[in-house]
Amino acid sequence: MARFRYRSVASFHPLDEERHIVPFAMTPPPTKHALIVGASSGIGLALALQVAPLVAKLTLCSRSYPEDLVATVQAKNPHVEVVYERLDVSLLHEVRKFTARHADTSFDWIVVTAGILSLNGRTETNEGLDALAEHAPQASFMHIYPGFVNTGIFDRFPWYVRLPSKVLAAVAAHSPEQCAQYLIATLTKPEFATGWRLLGERGEVLPKTKYHTDDLKNVVWEHTLHTIDQVMEV
Repeated sequence: MARFRYRSVASFHPLDEERHIVPFAMTPPPTKHALIVGASSGIGLALALQVAPLVAKLTLCSRSYPEDLVATVQAKNPHVEVVYERLDVSLLHEVRKFTARHADTSFDWIVVTAGILSLNGRTETNEGLDALAEHAPQASFMHIYPGFVNTGIFDRFPWYVRLPSKVLAAVAAHSPEQCAQYLIATLTKPEFATGWRLLGERGEVLPKTKYHTDDLKNVVWEHTLHTIDQVMEV
């Protein structure tokens, strides 16, 4: 008759249990407050959906307000606080009112994706202001060229522009979601935490051009301040 030796699985050295413990590091909850301007559609909406899991509070701004905007973004992170405020950044008076309301608000990330495409050449805003150069020496400032992104921006153009553009976008353009991924990467890179950079459509650092000199920088900044003063006097 065959004889078997039985060994109880309960007989182990106390240290064996410690050897099988896998260290568990709790991820701290998000604490950042992000502001996304142009969040109602396109790149801004795609970015809001991807930023939601990374922040504690998300302020969304745009000229139009889709009814399901807040609910759609909050579905990505039920714990994030999502706030919407109407804001048309082409009107400096509205921007000034917004900044006055948020004088004591700390935004960790500010992303401005709002923009328009016009076939009419130079298009003045109602205030006579078409661009505003930001000057933030104590923060990280990045100007990102998004490339060709299929945001549906051609939908309001005449059919002879809209149809060819849609075909081209289908084969050559990035999706808003892809663009948002590149933006997320730039926001979370430690080496991008300070200073200013020009970035390409994939978040790569672009070299300065011949126009990026200290003299021209001061000219642009002084002109910007003068333009703001003129607009705010209206």
